Amino acid sequence: MSGPRPGFYRQELNKTVWEVPQRLQGLRPVGSGAYGSVCSAYDTRLRQKVAVKKLSRPFQSLIHARRTYRELRLLKHLKHENVIGLLDVFTPATSIEDFSEVYLVTTLMGADLNNIVKCQALSDEHVKFLVYQLLRGLKYVHSAGIIHRVGAAAGEGRSEGWRGCASCAHAPARPCRT
Repeated sequence: MSGPRPGFYRQELNKTVWEVPQRLQGLRPVGSGAYGSVCSAYDTRLRQKVAVKKLSRPFQSLIHARRTYRELRLLKHLKHENVIGLLDVFTPATSIEDFSEVYLVTTLMGADLNNIVKCQALSDEHVKFLVYQLLRGLKYVHSAGIIHRVGAAAGEGRSEGWRGCASCAHAPARPCRT
């Protein structure tokens, strides 16, 4: 393995090597799922904390490549306060032959819905508020012609981010797993 691309650095976290731009400082693991791992970081260019998702084997098969493309395409076009926001996409690869990793930089959510539910008793008002926020995001996603099957509530460490399966309403539906 050669050294990192100019302007990038490598760091091993939870037995995974991350190669990210130097502007992303203080990588800290947040969570992981079937499709990738997520770290929080401070983006010195944007001057804010962000979530960095390293996609797991995004091109290992045609199914993985399509899933990667679909996630990028959807996140690029969806702009709503209740849907995770895509800030940047990058790869450490310098040539098409080395292109095997994709990283997504998104807004960092303040809470993990799974932890909120596990760690505290929720009042009826709090439950109403959370459900209202989730339904607002879902309504926006549906208004864009996207059908989404909500997977895990935790969404790889972010409560407001939509994870799981999503497809365009005018495209034939195919079963998928999260």
